[in-house]
Amino acid sequence: MKLWKTTLAAAVLSLAAATSAFAARTDLTLGIVLEPPHLDPTAGAAAAIGEVTYANVFEGLTRIDDKGQVQPGLAESWAVSDDGKVYTFKLHAGVKFHDGSAFSADDVKFSLDRAHAKDS
Repeated sequence: MKLWKTTLAAAVLSLAAATSAFAARTDLTLGIVLEPPHLDPTAGAAAAIGEVTYANVFEGLTRIDDKGQVQPGLAESWAVSDDGKVYTFKLHAGVKFHDGSAFSADDVKFSLDRAHAKDS
């Protein structure tokens, strides 16, 4: 009986020490198959760029949920023209970049123009 109590106490102490060690960590180690050559998704075709940056650094107008359905991202809603050629997005209000500057339709246009550019 005494050995059981000693073993249980040691296990609880080990678990407590491990839990506090993990709680104090502020770093992250991420393993991926390919290392991205840079973090600009418009400057290269490497799939690893998107794997690292999308939803971590960049956010889209929409996102795909776990059921494969399109959900709002930076856009709160959108409409598609009858011919399917024109998409009109209503952007979420109050969205800010990391530096505090406001997100706007001009930013969306800039990003789309850059992605469609000849050198992209």
